[in-house]
Parts: sequence; structure tokens; C-alpha cells
Amino acid sequence: MKRLVQIPNEWASRLRGHKETGMGYHVCSVTLKSGKRFDQVVTSEGCVIQVRGHREVPFTPDEVASVDVNHKGWNFRETAR
Repeated sequence: MKRLVQIPNEWASRLRGHKETGMGYHVCSVTLKSGKRFDQVVTSEGCVIQVRGHREVPFTPDEVASVDVNHKGWNFRETAR
């Protein structure tokens, strides 16, 4: 079962100002405080719902340094099964 990870409020409010990648979601890059970066992260309604290449979200909200919309194409629904 996948767990959702809340996006820190400061970043979630920034995402609301961007055009959606698809209906109800953004594809973003997430950079952690450690410097590690994930370039295809699906966010919706203030939560990370999927990270490409990971069955579960591999970070916690406290680890997030930045979230940036990049719209990098990826049909995450096909790989979610």
C-alpha cells in the first residue's frame, strides 16, 4: 500500500499558482535538504502521491527543501498497478 506524504504548506501554496500538468495534479521535482533530488513526483491536493521508481514515497515532509513544477511527462497511472 502506498502512503501519501503531505507537502509542507509553503510549497503546497506555491503549487496552487502553477498550471496543472493534468487534471488535478502536478508533476514536480522535489529536492531534499540532503541534496537528493527526485525529478518525477506526482502531487495532488497538497500531497505527494507517487514518485517514479519507488513503490512508496521515499521521504518525509521534514526532509523537503524545495518543490518545483516541471511537467516532465510520465504516465504514472500505468505503472501504479
